[in-house]
Amino acid sequence: MLSAMAVPPLTVITGNEELLVERALKQLIAEVSGPEADVIDLSARALQSGQLGVAASPSLFGGAPVVVVDGVENLVQSNPDVAAALDEVMAYIAAPSPDAVVVLVHGGGNGGKGVINAAKKAGAATVATPTSPSGAGALRQNRAAFVKEELANLSCHVDQAAIEVLINAVGTKLRDLSGACAQLVSDHGAGGRLNEETVRQYYGGRVEVQGFDIADQVIAGRTAEALGLLRHARESGVPAVLVTAALGRSLRQLALVATAPRGASADSVAAMAGAPAWKVKDIRVVARDWSEPGLASAIKAVAVADTDVKTGAVDPEYALERMLITVGRARRQH
Repeated sequence: MLSAMAVPPLTVITGNEELLVERALKQLIAEVSGPEADVIDLSARALQSGQLGVAASPSLFGGAPVVVVDGVENLVQSNPDVAAALDEVMAYIAAPSPDAVVVLVHGGGNGGKGVINAAKKAGAATVATPTSPSGAGALRQNRAAFVKEELANLSCHVDQAAIEVLINAVGTKLRDLSGACAQLVSDHGAGGRLNEETVRQYYGGRVEVQGFDIADQVIAGRTAEALGLLRHARESGVPAVLVTAALGRSLRQLALVATAPRGASADSVAAMAGAPAWKVKDIRVVARDWSEPGLASAIKAVAVADTDVKTGAVDPEYALERMLITVGRARRQH
């Protein structure tokens, strides 16, 4: 029986990030009966009549089974293909077994909301894992916060600039970022502090790091250095489209910061530009050397180069070098 346990017989876990849902589920299982719990995984849309009830039956060995029903968002009432599965889940919710823990996992969206609402009305516990925002700027800020917390949990402090380099190198998938954080701490030791240089050296060969390095150099007026980095990046196999994408994004951020209302806080400008607050301060310094016509010319040059490398209209090396030279000249345009 579960009467003496803190975990109720019915729990709902929601969230659109697989890693966070997995962690919530792992914690719940540990609270039930530890890592050796009898866990039964079921797919919501594939459930057959009586299957959930059988799975939730008491174990012959006396342990409380944990039945995980994944993909509840697929149980849409208007879909006849899942009608039997929907009936099975709703019937169980109406009379849950006191000798098992059933976890309904909902991956987000409007599908399966009827099941979730019914479970809540029946007294189910709810674990709402953080959801990922859809906007690019908000997503990046969300990932930066995740990396900072992930490293803090590993007894490691990190500079904001280092977080940006890590996200540029690894991407925005939480599982990849979590693995990267664990690897960095494993190689450099806990209890210390990761700075930009350390992370940049560690991931120096990753394509997006080089792309944004090139963008930073040319926007700051160091065209010769940018051209040198471009040649190195291309020799390392960096696709031309990643170079144009990185420079295009950096210029858009520069334009948004430069045209922000006078007196606006770094946080409000950061939200608008899709950049962390610390970077907004750096961009504001760089923006002093740019004029509105110059920014327009630079953005146009990137658009032309992006089209050229995607269509093969001209040699990619020529298109990229011409782009950097044009952007460098545009910085001096007033």
